[in-house]
Amino acid sequence: MGRYRYDGSFEGYLSTLCLALAERDEAVEFVRDAPETEPGLFDGPAIAVVTGKGEAAAFRERFAAEVSPEAFSMLCYAFHSEREGIENLLWQYVRLGLQAGPRLCSMIADKRVNRVDRLARAVSREAHRYKGFVRFRELEEGFLYARIEPEAYIIRFLAPHFARRVGDRPWVIHDLRRSVAAVYDLAGWRLVHDITLTGSPRFTGAEEGWAGLWRSYFRRLAVEERRNPKLQQKLVPLRSRKYLVEFE
Repeated sequence: MGRYRYDGSFEGYLSTLCLALAERDEAVEFVRDAPETEPGLFDGPAIAVVTGKGEAAAFRERFAAEVSPEAFSMLCYAFHSEREGIENLLWQYVRLGLQAGPRLCSMIADKRVNRVDRLARAVSREAHRYKGFVRFRELEEGFLYARIEPEAYIIRFLAPHFARRVGDRPWVIHDLRRSVAAVYDLAGWRLVHDITLTGSPRFTGAEEGWAGLWRSYFRRLAVEERRNPKLQQKLVPLRSRKYLVEFE
């Protein structure tokens, strides 16, 4: 039995998996760093795991080689669902995968695999949809800024996409729900945590003008006789409209 405390990041979790597997633990409890942590299932202090890029990469390579890259991708997406108990579910998934090998992803009748599969697909769908929901707006400070509040922690899946698509301007994608931002500086992107707004974003005059034109175009493009609010809500959920210029 072992209790492991890690920093809450995906790389930290992979480092923890690497250690737990090396220790040959079976019953494991994962504890995220927090100011106050409730007592867990096991007695005794938790082992503090230092996040290491080397350990995380070693686990990724091992799991992809012994199981499959697809199984590792499922693990990654499911982890970012942030569902309660996800660490322990994925621990079971990993141990099963190292036993079953490449058959893991096809073992959909297994409850553990089925649940990871459903969580991973939900996160993947949300990340894909948000690629069309991010609205960059030009700030007076000279960079593009977009606000989002997704259900899952998908910002790390959005950043590489926009680094390719909008690579000629510095930008920031800000997840207000988690106070984390993906920051792109023309050389590459990185995640910055504990980012909060101290005031309303100051958009440039040109940005305000373009936003007005876009809203006007959006309204005039609609055919009144073919309005279908239910279909529109299905394609663009209400929770995703808060920072879409056309719905302001």
